[in-house]
Amino acid sequence: MGKASVAISEKAGPVKRKRVVEVVSASSAFPISTKPKRQSRQSSFAAERLEEQKQKEKNSKFLDWHDTVKEVRNFGATAFVGKQKRNHEAEEYKRLTGREKKGQRIPLPIVRGIQKKAAQREARVLEEAKAAGIVLPAAAASKSKKEKDKNKINEGHSSRHGPTPSIGHVNKGVLTVKRKPM
Repeated sequence: MGKASVAISEKAGPVKRKRVVEVVSASSAFPISTKPKRQSRQSSFAAERLEEQKQKEKNSKFLDWHDTVKEVRNFGATAFVGKQKRNHEAEEYKRLTGREKKGQRIPLPIVRGIQKKAAQREARVLEEAKAAGIVLPAAAASKSKKEKDKNKINEGHSSRHGPTPSIGHVNKGVLTVKRKPM
């Protein structure tokens, strides 16, 4: 490899010597920038928070009730199992992020099976209540068609994409409303 590169350089002409670059290091007494350093928001906020906690500890001989309750609850939450643990984790996630934690996706055929079984259980409970002579309110037994349609309108994407209009329809951000003849 070395011989090949020499042969090429001889054909190209005289070999150019590379300049030596001197590296100058700047000491802390000689700063590169003249701008004053700013403290980041987070570090100043954390420092203020830490200072406030120290002041509270000095001024108060008593425990803060709210903090104590939180500590006891979090300690007790370490023993949670199953659904209770998942609910606690979802609650903590909501408290920290401000939004609901995404649930695990269940395949549609399984969801349909679960709904079918729930409907069967509901029918069995109603039948047992009827056989026992218990009178249940009519609204609890079944919803009217109007209520179902009203709930369908309010369902869907309204919580993510703003309020759903009560008249007309939205297509590509444009609300279209039919004119009524006068």
